[in-house]
Amino acid sequence: MVQSGPMKNDRKHVTVVYQLVKIQLIAGLTAAAIVAAHKHDLNTLFSAIVGLVLAISPTIVYTMVAFSGGLVTTPTIAYTRHKKAMISRFILNLLLFGLVALIYRQCDYTALLITYIVSLSGYWISLLLPSMR
Repeated sequence: MVQSGPMKNDRKHVTVVYQLVKIQLIAGLTAAAIVAAHKHDLNTLFSAIVGLVLAISPTIVYTMVAFSGGLVTTPTIAYTRHKKAMISRFILNLLLFGLVALIYRQCDYTALLITYIVSLSGYWISLLLPSMR
């Protein structure tokens, strides 16, 4: 399908991104609390929080890159922004995981990965919620 005019992204779509970050934050904090309560260790809690930051930061960077030039775009520009945003997100993930591996030697990687995966599941959770559609 060829679109003849600009594709319009209204404020509702930007709100969806904020709701996604909020869902990721809630899921990640819940996972961090459960993992920390299970192991009774402050290092585990901090590792889980680092996993939460590793999940949320790329989502925020994606949003900033994808919506950097305003909210009204043609499909070609929207696709180009999406590709740039995905590449930025991927590179940021690599850099952040590398920094954690280099700097945080006492990291509890089990807690970090559990919280990271649960936080990323916010994408799928947001698809199931009726308020997100």
